[in-house]
Amino acid sequence: MAAYSKAILFYNTKAGNAREGKQQQIILDHFKQHQIDLEVVTLPKSPTEIDDLVSAAMEDNTNLIIAAGGDGTVALISNRLVGTRTPLGIIPLGTGNLLAKQLAIPLKLEAALNLITNQDHKIVEIDTLKYNNRHYLMNISIGVSPKIMETTHSDTKQRFGFFSYLVHFIQQILGLKPEKVQVEYDHQKKTYLAAEVLIANIGTAGIEPLVWSEDISLTDGTMDLLIFRATNFTGIMTLLFSVFTKKGKRNPGIKFHQVKEYCRIETPIPMPIQADGDVIGHTPAIIHLVPKSLRVISNQTENVNLTNNLKE
Repeated sequence: MAAYSKAILFYNTKAGNAREGKQQQIILDHFKQHQIDLEVVTLPKSPTEIDDLVSAAMEDNTNLIIAAGGDGTVALISNRLVGTRTPLGIIPLGTGNLLAKQLAIPLKLEAALNLITNQDHKIVEIDTLKYNNRHYLMNISIGVSPKIMETTHSDTKQRFGFFSYLVHFIQQILGLKPEKVQVEYDHQKKTYLAAEVLIANIGTAGIEPLVWSEDISLTDGTMDLLIFRATNFTGIMTLLFSVFTKKGKRNPGIKFHQVKEYCRIETPIPMPIQADGDVIGHTPAIIHLVPKSLRVISNQTENVNLTNNLKE
């Protein structure tokens, strides 16, 4: 595999574990040592600005794009890479770093840098989720989780990490109100009373021991549709216990469907939608699966799922 000669790195200063100064200098020194011409762009910037910068970099013969930040940052940077041969490198600096964990990318800065510049690293082609002309990598949902994302600010995430999400989760489920949801997937239509509708590309539920299903994979050519039908606090707690014990598929409060083409979600009243940790719009929404459409530097090759990585 030929060495990379020119790279652009997008560094999100608002990511949960981002620290300007010494951290950035370590990155610059690493790429200089490996004789890779590196341009650093600091975020936040608008999605349009990021798309334009990625496109311009590829037109200028940049052969490596790097996202330094959390899962939302990775999704933003990868949008224009979908369907191209240019690989994405990930430096996990976020609160959860769920995608990095799924792909067995080291969470320590130096180790993540070594993986990117290692001549023997692997590149995995992962599925992506397309909504409203943008691509997302992990999940898209309506219900409780978008409300949590709306009320958890980036400064809070930097100070308190995952605990900040937990506080807002408790606040939301105490006032839980299930909604009527019409779901159409692969030409089938169903109506549910649901607290949450989740389209998942990875199996993790947000914390390493919590797994929706061991069968969900980034590379299997399907997206998994989960309908959470718990209607009260007790139902939510029972559901979480079943997920913690890896028995989510046996819980009658969760309905699983595998989707190969598309999923459309409608609600009587528009509801917020989150994707990869950021609120991105409101229902109705239609999501398409784009199989094996993004090339990512990884320690994995095939059958990428959380369970395998947790055992390593």
